[in-house]
Formats: sequence, C-alpha cells, structure tokens
Amino acid sequence: MASAMEIKQKNRKNVLRIIYEEKKISKAEISKRLGLSMPTIAQNLSELFDKELICINGTFDSTGGRKAKAIGFNADARYAIGIDITKNHISGVLINLYGEIIYSVRFRYRFEESDVYYKEIQKLVFHVMEKGQVGATSILGVGVSIPSIIAEDGKSLTYSPIIGAINIYEDLKKYIDFPYKIINDSNSGGYAELWHAKKIKNMIYLSLSNSIGGAVLMNNEIYYGDRMHSGEFGHMTLEVNGRQCYCGKKGCVDAYCNAQNLSNLTDGDLGKFFELVEAGDERCVKELQQYMLYLAVTINNLYNILDCDVILGGYVGGYMEKYLDELRRMVSERCTFATDGSFIKPCFFKHESSAVGAALYFVDKFIEEI
Repeated sequence: MASAMEIKQKNRKNVLRIIYEEKKISKAEISKRLGLSMPTIAQNLSELFDKELICINGTFDSTGGRKAKAIGFNADARYAIGIDITKNHISGVLINLYGEIIYSVRFRYRFEESDVYYKEIQKLVFHVMEKGQVGATSILGVGVSIPSIIAEDGKSLTYSPIIGAINIYEDLKKYIDFPYKIINDSNSGGYAELWHAKKIKNMIYLSLSNSIGGAVLMNNEIYYGDRMHSGEFGHMTLEVNGRQCYCGKKGCVDAYCNAQNLSNLTDGDLGKFFELVEAGDERCVKELQQYMLYLAVTINNLYNILDCDVILGGYVGGYMEKYLDELRRMVSERCTFATDGSFIKPCFFKHESSAVGAALYFVDKFIEEI
C-alpha cells in the first residue's frame, strides 16, 4: 500500500505533467482531469510555484463571474546542454524544458583524444551558457552525442572506428563541471524525434549523415538490443562484394547512402549540392537518383522487418522533404505489401538532432524525478 508521502509525490507529478502537456490550463480543469479535490490541487500548485516550475499565464474567457487564471509551465526554469561530436565537427545546443533550442552553434574541429580538444568542449559548454544567458545553477546536465557504440555501463565504448575514441567518458571528467552522459549519436537523434512526435509509439530513425546509423524505438523507448548493436543500419549489406565500407566489409548501406556521396560533388557542401539539384544540374540530379534508389531498398528492408514509420534524419534527412513523393513511389514499387509509402516521414529537427536528443536525456530525467 502506498504511503502518504508516495501518494503526495504521485499527485504532484501528475499535476505537473498535465500542466506540462497542456501548456495552459485552469485549476478547475486540473481537478476535473485528475479527480483530485481543489484543496489538494491548490497545495500542489503552491509547491510547484515555489520551485518556479509553473507560472500564471493570463486568464481564460469567462462565461460569467471571475475569469479563471491560466496556469502555465515555466519551460525556462531549467536548461540542458547537448554536445554532438563528429569526426570533423563539434556542435553545441542549449535547450529548455520543452526541448526548444535556445541557442546552437557548430564549428569545424577534428576529433582527437587530447587535452586541447577537451578544452574546446569545455569552452563550448560555457559559450552556449553565455549566449543563452543562463547561469550554472539552471543547468541540469550535459549530454554528449558520439558516433560510437556504448556498452551497458554507459561509459565504455565497444566500437568506435569513426572517431577512434577509447576513454572519452573518463577524459571528459576534468572538463565538464555538470552531470554528463555519453550517448550514441543515432540514438540521440531518434530520441529527439520521438520526443517531438509523442503520439508515435514505434518508429525507425534512419540517420543519413557522413556515416549511416539509426535507432529502433518501440513503445516510446529506444530498443538497444541484447548487445547494444541495435540500429546499426549502415552495416546491412546492399551489394555483395560492393563498395568498400569504413568498417572493413564491402557493400554496406553506409558506402551507398552516406551524405558524402552527395556532398563530395560540391566540395563538401551538402546545401550547395541540393541547390544544384533544384537548378537542374545533370550530374547532381543523376547522383541523387542513384542515391535514392539505394535508399529506397534500405527503407523497404527496414519496413519489412519492423513494419512501422521510418523517419529520415541526419544531414541528408534535413533536405529530403521535397523528394518524399518520389522516394515513396520508389519504395512502394519495391515493397511486397500494398503501401503508398506514407510511413516514410521527414525529420522534425533539420539540424542538430543528435545534440538535442543528448540534452533531452537530462530534461526527461528531471521531469520524471519531480
């Protein structure tokens, strides 16, 4: 049987969650939705006001008598920082409790396990705080997204050929003065998309960046697999004895669908590549068609296995919305089962999804522990 303290905590969490989800709600409506008395609601609201987690957000129209005060969630009560480390770049974002980006920055800096590199991470953390005008007491933590497979302990790397990191978790201790966590980049990106699309229980996140990764999200949670290898879509075989992949094997999805296949045609500028496609550049149009052919095969394989929505993310995913009709047609022609391809969806976060997802770890934890 639950203790009085446990019931009180549950009530407070339920009150906060309904305010969080509705963004604007009256005290009477909270009481009605949760089946709690008005004095109980008032007590919980008082505690949440004291914690600065809620605020008065105007009034509702009256049907007679005094207008009811609108109670809103204070999304700026706390913040989290997300860092995305790639082979050649570092990104930093500051988000509020709704996962909204307050500030973001990305710059070119090649990864290396050194004090010089980690000092750049430290400077980046302080930079996003300064730009976001946020003090240290408001920061919940720093999530660090990396292109590596991370063991169940959340610290050890079991596979990291892209950046070649070994001891990144321990190395960061000296440079991050907040709680921090390292998270696989594709899982982070997938989590950010799931956070935004709250009504979707199951989905596949396909990250189309300078390496191919992904995440399987089932029942609103990331499915990591028995050995933490889930979502490594980049190493499915598309062509037996095909192109060389960085993993050492041949014919992997990564060798055909990574963003560099496109950006290499425009000196590494993916935005420029898609500009040329829109302008009708023959070479770029042909390359995109070839790319989408391999992408359609990959998506069809994923759909046949898991039968759920596929979200296109990563660098290329941010540009794919214009080409979805053609891609859906290509997948539909290949698919064994009748489909119009509407299960293929564009990403919400066109940029920095991995950094946002890494930061959301601390937001989610904070909301759950209130």
